[in-house]
This record gives sequence, structure tokens and C-alpha cells, in this order.
Amino acid sequence: MHGNGCCNGRAQELWIKSKKFSLQRLLGDSVWKDFEGGSLVISRLAPQDYHRFHSPVDGCVASISPIMGKQFWTVNPLAINSPVPVFSENIRRVNIIESSVFGKVAFVCVGATMVGSIVYTDIMKEGSKVNKGADLGSYKFGGSTCITVFQKGRITFDADLLESTSKQLETLVKMGTSLGVAS
Repeated sequence: MHGNGCCNGRAQELWIKSKKFSLQRLLGDSVWKDFEGGSLVISRLAPQDYHRFHSPVDGCVASISPIMGKQFWTVNPLAINSPVPVFSENIRRVNIIESSVFGKVAFVCVGATMVGSIVYTDIMKEGSKVNKGADLGSYKFGGSTCITVFQKGRITFDADLLESTSKQLETLVKMGTSLGVAS
């Protein structure tokens, strides 16, 4: 997984793919306000990467909301200057996990070019308990992206990720690598 960017406290409006988009468009009308002013990390899966995704936190799955996007745009960093608002146009599933440590966490699975399916494991059901690192599902063929959104003031990202992000550099992040600590 390649950390494409993280930001503390600037999640309301983000510069992604050279076009601003809002949390409301990304997460949907029913949950976005819970994350206003929050922090997020974007994790891009390249075609050569392991195409399973895992729970970012311990908690309980509060809701799973599919959002049927209009397209399957690429999430390749070379397309960063595209005028298309990729993460708010692509098919995605917004998963809300309630964590005793981090509060509500939105874990967004985003489909991309040649990734028409987001498949969950049996554990991913509303009301299920999940452990940090639990296998939640997979993407069918190709690359894609997971976006994790934390409520305001709930996480402090590691300095190396913030430095890379400020330089617009991707950071290779493997399963189990620290992204930050609870605030």
C-alpha cells in the first residue's frame, strides 16, 4: 500500500486529483458531519500490491453504505493532475467503525479502473466486532484505494508521513506499519 497523503484537521476540503472535493461527497449525506474538521489518510493499492484490506482499528461495524459512483477512474498518482474528482465519483463503500480509542472511523473502500467489485469477508457485517488488522475484504483485479477518516482531534499522524505528504510523495506502507497514535 502506498500512503498517498494524510492531513490533520484539513479533511473538510482536500486537494485531490487537482480538484477540491468535500467529505459530504466522499462519505454521503448521512455521516459526513461526524468527520468535519477531521484527519484522513489515503492508501493507494497499486496493481502489484496485495489486494485485501484490513481493519484500521479495533471496534464495532456501525454501518456499511455502498455508494454507486458513476465511473471507475484510475487512482494512479500519474493522474494526479486530472480534473476529475476521482474519490467522489468512483464506486465506493463507506464503512463506519466505532472504536473506543478513536471514536467513529470512516473506512472508505474506493473502486478504480478495472476494479468493479469490492468484496467483503464474512466478518464485515453491521454489528460485527472487528480487531485492528482483521481481514475485511478484497478488490477484484487491479489497483484501488482505501481512505480512512478520523474524527477531529482523534489521531496524530507520524512525522514521517506528514513530511512525505508535505512534499507530495507517496510512502510505502506495509500491513502493520504505524500511521499515527490516538490523540
